[in-house]
Amino acid sequence: MNAPGISRLPPWRLLSPTLVSLTLALCSAAPAQTASPLTLDDALSRLDAAPSVTAARLSAQTAQTSLNAARTALGLTISVNGNAGYTGAGTAPDGGATTSSLSGAAGVNVSLGLLPWSSNQSGLNSAVRGLALAQARLADAQNSARLNVAQQYFAAVLATQDVEIAARTLALRQRQLAVTQSRQASGNATAGNVLSAQAAVQSAEGTALQVVASLDAARRGLEAVLGSSVGDVAFSSQPPDTVTLPDVAVLVAQARALRSEVIQAQNTLSAAQEELAAQQREATLPDLTASVRYGPSGSGGLTTALNLQQGTLSAGYSLPLGNNASASANRLSASVAGSYVVYSPVQRAQLSAADASVTQARLSLQVAQQNAELDVRTRYSTLQTSLITVQTRMTALQVAQLALETAQTRLQAGTGTADDVNAADLDLAQSQRDLLAARISAQTTLLQLQNAAGGPQ
Repeated sequence: MNAPGISRLPPWRLLSPTLVSLTLALCSAAPAQTASPLTLDDALSRLDAAPSVTAARLSAQTAQTSLNAARTALGLTISVNGNAGYTGAGTAPDGGATTSSLSGAAGVNVSLGLLPWSSNQSGLNSAVRGLALAQARLADAQNSARLNVAQQYFAAVLATQDVEIAARTLALRQRQLAVTQSRQASGNATAGNVLSAQAAVQSAEGTALQVVASLDAARRGLEAVLGSSVGDVAFSSQPPDTVTLPDVAVLVAQARALRSEVIQAQNTLSAAQEELAAQQREATLPDLTASVRYGPSGSGGLTTALNLQQGTLSAGYSLPLGNNASASANRLSASVAGSYVVYSPVQRAQLSAADASVTQARLSLQVAQQNAELDVRTRYSTLQTSLITVQTRMTALQVAQLALETAQTRLQAGTGTADDVNAADLDLAQSQRDLLAARISAQTTLLQLQNAAGGPQ
């Protein structure tokens, strides 16, 4: 039982603090008249500073540096060398004295990857593949950031309209509650009617708080994608009224050639083919080194050598110093040294494994291309569905417009109320919001379709 002398407040009187705080939240969420407009193009212009794009750009720059180094390595590699030694005087086994000696040599060496399968050329091929993949991933990062910006921006646009609708809905529910209370006071409504009206107000409050939070989340999400604050802005851009379906065949061809997954699979196949070719050369070519030397009979002079398996040509000149210097005449000498594996189970196993790797890499490339095509066709179908939804929302908007005109006509004829007109007007605003959401969905689906094809071309 209630304590004597204490009256219990009606349930709807307990809403006052909530309504006050909610009104403040809605006012703070509504775009200020002085807020500067932020268009979608303005937001997209900040993409270069996005963290994900910056990281991918640094990776691409590193790959370009590696490629430049690999290209430089194709040229001559020059090195110098030298040695020196000293032997002190001593006693020979026969008891005679030996003199001290100073010996040494100084030289220069030059090497060049001459044949196509040299290690320098393989390094260049690997660097080219690495740069292609890094550039594809940079494009992926840019396309993904572009999509995220559009999604967060349009989410803010939609949330802004939701805030306005929520405020109008809450005001309508409050008026309906007041009317119901007045009817109860005159005996034309029950306590249940009042509680139902109160529940409608509470539901409107919850929706209003939710859309305010959604607007704040969209704003913060946009700032996170851009890596910078957008400030107090009004989201002024709207999605296009119409979206044109692109040519799916062109998109499929782009996806099968430009997707980063496809490029990575192509790189894996190329690397496997190079490894197979190296194993085949090792199995078929002898490990042969041919050298030519011109100089004194002892040491020093000019030496040139070619290694067949490694594909490298080297040349060097050595000048003997001290006691190593020889006064003998220069002469030309040539030599050939090599070996050939006649039978090796290990080598056969390695060759078989390399061949299997090529087959597996080729299948992986086919799967990557098929997955890319499937992704494009699936998103193309989703875009078609989104465009149908836009047409449906346009029809629903026309129906809501007609319902508003009917409510206004009934009000003028005295057979309707102002609340009926307000409710119809609110339904019209909701239909406009649904059409906006459908157009946003179609636009973001188009961006997803473009990204699935490797980005807009």
